[in-house]
Amino acid sequence: MPNTADANVPSHLRQFPGLSVRRGEQIVPAPEGDLGVARGYPTAPTKGAWIEQRRLTLLTARLRVHVGDPVRVIHVAETTRPGDQLYVMGPKPIRGEHVDGALRTPAAPASGDPLAPAGLYDGRVLPAPAVDYNWDITEYTFAAAGSHTIEWKLGPLVSNHLTLEVIP
Repeated sequence: MPNTADANVPSHLRQFPGLSVRRGEQIVPAPEGDLGVARGYPTAPTKGAWIEQRRLTLLTARLRVHVGDPVRVIHVAETTRPGDQLYVMGPKPIRGEHVDGALRTPAAPASGDPLAPAGLYDGRVLPAPAVDYNWDITEYTFAAAGSHTIEWKLGPLVSNHLTLEVIP
């Protein structure tokens, strides 16, 4: 589906490739709510910082939630670095995600391309400039009211900080 909401959107962000999730052993299209969040990436006001022409971004539907409400986190990797490639089939497991400063997923790789999937990969690869939405969607709930943060760290790449306000 074309993204024509903003004429300043770079060409590699104009076509939304879709988003998949795991349902047991199956890979199926993501729910409409997650698709809507992901489709907003090209014009999102807050994205991760560019680090060596790459960036990681976390997106969620709401930054203000009630205690116990699920918070679904969409992960997007983007590169404009010549020679880079993104492995866009998925969803791929999330590594290096921190919640309130604590690692909540397996650690990021210590070396190599932090955006390369772990293990064997037999799927589509796009050259830069490119964007990759097909990462697992993580979900968190918070038992305590207050401010909570989520951040994705892969080697030198660090996402934007999602700061959630959790209310009773």
